[in-house]
Amino acid sequence: MKNVIIIYRNSDNKNAIQFINSDLEEIFGEYISFTNYYLCDAKDGEILKADAFLVLDENSFESAKERVDDFSKIIKLNRSPDSSALQKIARIPPGSSVLVVNDSYETSLSTIYSFYEVGIGHINMTPYDSSLRHTGIYDKFEIAITPAEAHLVPEHIKEVIDIGYRRVSFDTMFKLMKLLDLDISVINRNLFRHIHSVVESNTAFHANYVYGYLKSEMLSHVVNKSKIGMILVDSNYQTVYANDKASVIFQTDDKNDIDIRNYIDPAILNSSDSIDFPIEILDSTYYYDRFPIKLMDEIAGYYITLQDESDISVSNKLIRQKGYFAKHQFKDIIHRSADMEKVINTAKQIALTDYTVLIRGESGTGKELMAQSIHNASYRKNMPFIAINCAALPDNLLESELFGYEPGAFTGAHNKGKVGLFEQANHGSIFLDEIGDISPKLQSRLLRTIQEKQIMRIGSDRVIDVDIRLITATNKDLEKAVADGSFRSDLFFRLNVLPIVVPPLRRRKEDILELLKHFLGAEYKNITPEEKEMLVQYNWSGNVRELENVSVFYKSLSSLPEYIYQHTGREMQSASSFLQDNSIDLQLLQIIHSNTTLSHGIGRSSLLYLLKERNIPVSDGKLRELLSQLQKNGYIDVGKGRYGTRITTKGLEYLQERQIEI
Repeated sequence: MKNVIIIYRNSDNKNAIQFINSDLEEIFGEYISFTNYYLCDAKDGEILKADAFLVLDENSFESAKERVDDFSKIIKLNRSPDSSALQKIARIPPGSSVLVVNDSYETSLSTIYSFYEVGIGHINMTPYDSSLRHTGIYDKFEIAITPAEAHLVPEHIKEVIDIGYRRVSFDTMFKLMKLLDLDISVINRNLFRHIHSVVESNTAFHANYVYGYLKSEMLSHVVNKSKIGMILVDSNYQTVYANDKASVIFQTDDKNDIDIRNYIDPAILNSSDSIDFPIEILDSTYYYDRFPIKLMDEIAGYYITLQDESDISVSNKLIRQKGYFAKHQFKDIIHRSADMEKVINTAKQIALTDYTVLIRGESGTGKELMAQSIHNASYRKNMPFIAINCAALPDNLLESELFGYEPGAFTGAHNKGKVGLFEQANHGSIFLDEIGDISPKLQSRLLRTIQEKQIMRIGSDRVIDVDIRLITATNKDLEKAVADGSFRSDLFFRLNVLPIVVPPLRRRKEDILELLKHFLGAEYKNITPEEKEMLVQYNWSGNVRELENVSVFYKSLSSLPEYIYQHTGREMQSASSFLQDNSIDLQLLQIIHSNTTLSHGIGRSSLLYLLKERNIPVSDGKLRELLSQLQKNGYIDVGKGRYGTRITTKGLEYLQERQIEI
């Protein structure tokens, strides 16, 4: 969490100070801790340390400069009127003389300037100075505008228009986000809402921000799906952007931690002949390439790509076309737990041998990932890796796939016969998943293959020698199957030469959030502490595969599946009881009302975000039901596309009857 100090002259206006703090916390939430500092209480020689400093007025800058550890971290805190203020001021008759009253003459003047900037010129505004009140110069004023300081307005004023405290300006929020490197989706979403809640003159800057963010999100979505590490650096090789794959390569979550000069020799970086250049980074080999980015004839930076050697090392065209190669290595196994680290270290030692491996573990624990890693760490890594799920095929079909067959061996056989997977995996590895499900007949044939390193095609009398490493996996209790007579004991002992047991996810809870971070990428920062706690507490009967499914659900609907909440005792609201719960239906209607305009309403994805922000987790399916019920009651109008969901007159009356602020 970042630390930000807000520097005030004094603490006289506690309500305004509290409002400013709340405004900032609404945007940055749990990502920033704000602390107030008052210059009137400053101690001699005191130096403030923080990630950033906000100063309210120009007069305080000089004093603040002497008390902060880094002047470059100071941001001027500008303020803008709330959008509702325009409607109130617009009702003032043109040509009226209006007194503007704030907590000081300077802030009154600043308020007037903010109105001038947005084009308010139909009235004559005068800043109020309390020290001149006795002179009588304000006696002729009958109308006053004040930002929540009505108690300071002279008593003779007949009409007081309270426009509420001024909000923290968008440019202040934006500068703070950039300074602290908090350019993440949840904060950008809050800034989108903030833009429409304040009155500011710089609408072009607002539009550029929105368009720039949309383009950035689109590009990030594309490049983060790439298996190639992509890094954008300036002319001095300072990192400007790095995609998710690059973060994995350099083993960091923060692109600012990537100093490519620490990993790649300067001679290589500056060489013009660098296409497909193999280099080593953190004990792994990558093919390096660099492309200059020019502004006219000046080099502004470089676009660098890093491609994993294992992705392109399979030179055999047939192997590549058929996909007979292992994609993953041990470094791809996301983990933090000591249990998983122990399993990986054992597997690395096993990979250096050529014995049969039996990987055991529950469904979804990543047994094939372990098998591929073993193959890629062995001397067979440049040879084929073929995987087949023994439980997915009928007995006869599985036999023909594994051993192949001669022409005319059975009805429907191809007239040219077929080469089996054992032959195609020659000199490489074959991975038999769900080995515990094969029939007794296949068990017998497999036992001979392991013992003799030979196979015989169906319908043939010719023995074929094969040089393969056998890696198997199962989620069944093979000892029990042997005791029951459903699995051959001699085959079990042939398979169980080098056993590896992958622990279930519930036994390595330290890995849950690490895996979630990997699956969600940049969206991981949107997961709240409460949601993280729920995920760690969950049992994960489907293991890593279930966690990946939950991640896909979250990326699609911005919430966790309902069963996660139910398991942890935080059951989501059902549609049937929704309208009976006064607080929830009122909050939903209130959100819809605040986002209803003449041209459009609010979409479901935005509603999900805002409900979640209010600690009301609702899935997309449930929200559809709830909106349908509200529409049936006549409280809302649900349209298509940009029209969105808008509140109706009946819905407004429903809120007013319950005295809800609208």
